[in-house]
Amino acid sequence: MKRIIISLFVVTILLVTTRSCKKGDVVSDFAANGTGTYLTLVKSNNTIINYAQRLTSEVSIIVKEYGKAVDKIVVYTTKGSVSLDRTKWKKVKEVPYAGETTLTVKATEIAAALGISVDALETGGTYSLYNQCVTKDGEIHDAANTNSAYQGLTAYNMALTWQAVVVCPFTGGMTGTYQVIQDDWADWGAGDIVQVTDGPGANQINLSAVWPNPIYGDIVSPLIVNITPATGAATVPTGVVFGDYGYLASTLSGSSGYVFSCTGQILMTIHVTATGFGDQGFLKLILKKQ
Repeated sequence: MKRIIISLFVVTILLVTTRSCKKGDVVSDFAANGTGTYLTLVKSNNTIINYAQRLTSEVSIIVKEYGKAVDKIVVYTTKGSVSLDRTKWKKVKEVPYAGETTLTVKATEIAAALGISVDALETGGTYSLYNQCVTKDGEIHDAANTNSAYQGLTAYNMALTWQAVVVCPFTGGMTGTYQVIQDDWADWGAGDIVQVTDGPGANQINLSAVWPNPIYGDIVSPLIVNITPATGAATVPTGVVFGDYGYLASTLSGSSGYVFSCTGQILMTIHVTATGFGDQGFLKLILKKQ
């Protein structure tokens, strides 16, 4: 059965690759179609957009060609994960190819391509970037017409797509009143008002006044969030028994998210287990400072 599935998978890839291209495109299957071309990653300089400095923040990588001579690189973008549907791509800019070429994309350029203000870039959001190679003889090679089975292989080191993540440094000052946007643990409803405090240590916040809701349970141990200052990336330790609801609720591994000082947002996904009820899954807790 396994061999049959693999065979069907290979046939499907070949059919999809053949049918997804339009006239003028070249599928970069080097064994079947000659040399072709793609970009390899030389160095990733920065893939983080600092929302607090969004007017000047930029992302950058260094690439070089492999295969046929490249004339220029056309950079496109979409919001969210990579899409192989070119109709969704928004053009950012064209960059002449000159040996090892640095591709630099500003936050303002991503926003302009998407038709939004730079202020509308989403903190915690990912923006995919696409490098389309245009060869000196006019061929086009990009993620949409290069077999996806090749793109993820380490040996190829392809740089046809990359991503920018919007963050802002954590500077503290999070103590205050917050509106609940989403609480998958259901201690609170959307629109409820809760309190968050800084600390107890540096680069930490305390969510003990949020989970547990005192109407439903009592605090056992403080629910502390640890934050990386440079990016606002946040984690919750494993094994924290944060509430006694008549049963004990505690954290499991993998709890993570962001705490953004610049926008007053707390965007967490907390892995919870309850004694006698088992794993409750990864629960979102989204708060907005008032």
